[in-house]
Amino acid sequence: MKRFFRTVGGKGLLFAVCILSLCLLAAFSALAAFLLSDTAFYTASEGELYRQYLSRPLRAQGYGLLEDCLLSGRDAGPDWGNALWQVEDEAGRALARSAGAKEEGPWEFRFTYAWDPAREAVRWVSSFADPVPEGLEYYAVAFSLKPGLPETDELALIARLVHAARVLRYWVYLAVLLALGLSVLSFAALMCAAARRPDSEELHPGPLYRVPFDLLLALCAAGFLLLCLVADELTALDLFTAAAVVLLCFLGANLVLGLCMSAAGRIKGRTLLKNTVIALCLRGLWRLLRWLGRLLGSVTLVWKLALGFVGLSLVELLFIAMFWPDLGPWSVFWCVEKLVLFPLLLALALQLRRLQKGAEALAAGDLGYQTDTGHMLPPLRAHGENLNSIAGGMAAAVEKQLKSERMKTELITNVSHDLKTPLTSVVNYAELIGNEAPGSEKTGEYAKVLLRQAERMKRLIEDLVEASKAATGNLEVDPVPCDAGVFLSQAAGEYEERFRNAGLRPVVKLPEEELTIRADGRRMWRIFDNLLGNVVKYAMAGTRVYLSLEEKAGQAVFTFKNTSREPLNVPAEELTERFVRGDASRSTEGSGLGLSIARSMAELQQGALDLTVDGDLFKATLSFPLLP
Repeated sequence: MKRFFRTVGGKGLLFAVCILSLCLLAAFSALAAFLLSDTAFYTASEGELYRQYLSRPLRAQGYGLLEDCLLSGRDAGPDWGNALWQVEDEAGRALARSAGAKEEGPWEFRFTYAWDPAREAVRWVSSFADPVPEGLEYYAVAFSLKPGLPETDELALIARLVHAARVLRYWVYLAVLLALGLSVLSFAALMCAAARRPDSEELHPGPLYRVPFDLLLALCAAGFLLLCLVADELTALDLFTAAAVVLLCFLGANLVLGLCMSAAGRIKGRTLLKNTVIALCLRGLWRLLRWLGRLLGSVTLVWKLALGFVGLSLVELLFIAMFWPDLGPWSVFWCVEKLVLFPLLLALALQLRRLQKGAEALAAGDLGYQTDTGHMLPPLRAHGENLNSIAGGMAAAVEKQLKSERMKTELITNVSHDLKTPLTSVVNYAELIGNEAPGSEKTGEYAKVLLRQAERMKRLIEDLVEASKAATGNLEVDPVPCDAGVFLSQAAGEYEERFRNAGLRPVVKLPEEELTIRADGRRMWRIFDNLLGNVVKYAMAGTRVYLSLEEKAGQAVFTFKNTSREPLNVPAEELTERFVRGDASRSTEGSGLGLSIARSMAELQQGALDLTVDGDLFKATLSFPLLP
């Protein structure tokens, strides 16, 4: 449970439960306050409550019905929702009634009104016996309700609310306590889970962690004040106003709860006070004081500029005193000017000193020295960054040159070794053939070995030429749309016997749908031949070889995975260099050019070859763009 509440879903659930419980608490508390203020819910019957709360909308509707009847002269009209009505004169005669009303009623509500013919206005009176000015006419509007209130209108809603309030008149206080307890528990759990994750005890405060807390607090206070101002403008008592107030309360609760979660994370990380605007200002002031201390402790250029400025100011002050003794207020301006210029010139001198030290270190050959460009003027900062770039570029160039020299040395060594071995065999067996008597049986055996070593030299030279052409882009390539799965299945079939002889078990995985790429069939077979040939030569016997094809991000990706027989002491990025083999002893046959040729041919066809070495696991990934 603890791990769940630390997840995003758990925190969201706690957040929602806390907001919901707070809303329920507010709603039940408001209902309890209403019930306490209107004690009729505890003393009156449900029928009496209906009459009390249904009288107001019916009385208000009577105004309009009477006015419409007297002005338009109509004697009939539609029902008013769940209410049937009848307009009567002072003598009790019916003047107009609704479509579903009967003359005899029964009428549950009757309201009396006074009609002013001169003004054509209606006002309500409690009864016909009330004293009213002369010239007014008395009328009554009677209402009866449809059984069960089948229509969906204001009367039905009021009746349901009255019924619900009467049912909940005692339970509402228990609901208030339960909502209060639930809100407290969910809030405490949410604060405990804030800035925590299920798989770690480290703090992960969230994206707002870098915002200073006092600034965040001010923003939330401003947002809450804005919500209060909006709520204050809602004066109409209707359903829209109620929904708007509920929405504003919900937004306000979210603001407060989010602020509490941020505060909880900061308290756990002990950064509540550190990460504030006030603390940042204090730290900035401290850095300024330290900078001034370093400035005063600098020597050479800084001191020269300071002494020169002070001396020049004194000379200027002497001339002013001699020739303009009555400057008055201008002397204050002169002092302010010097107080402003002096720190600026000192700062400039300090920045120039840093640039000077960087240039001296670069001239002395210290390529690792980096000039501090912080708090510099833009032109000086650009110059300092150029010095740093020069140092980095020179260091990279030296490293690249050293690597190039090292690769050249290894290339010469490897080429010499790979050519010397078959050449030595050719020379030795040619000498043995020359020493044998004509017709000797050993001559044929020596000739076979001689031919095999000559073929090996031939393949080595051909691979070297092909690798050179592929690397320089001079190899002819004719790409056409092809089914990528066919390449893999045919290559696996061609190497089935060689896998079996090497004690390897191939596992081929092909996609169900066809993946079309643009490739040259001859060059693709050479790539697969080189990769699978390496697998046969270097994979451990008795292991599985995984060959798969799948679609990833618009690419057809071939994957070749095997377990190496010998430890792979060569980094993956060096295996594609020329004459580099998987065995450091170079005891196996091969030129060491296979992977280099495969990568170059893949790049010529807009593909890519990537190698991965993880312990004894060797993985080659060949990818080509998919055609639509």
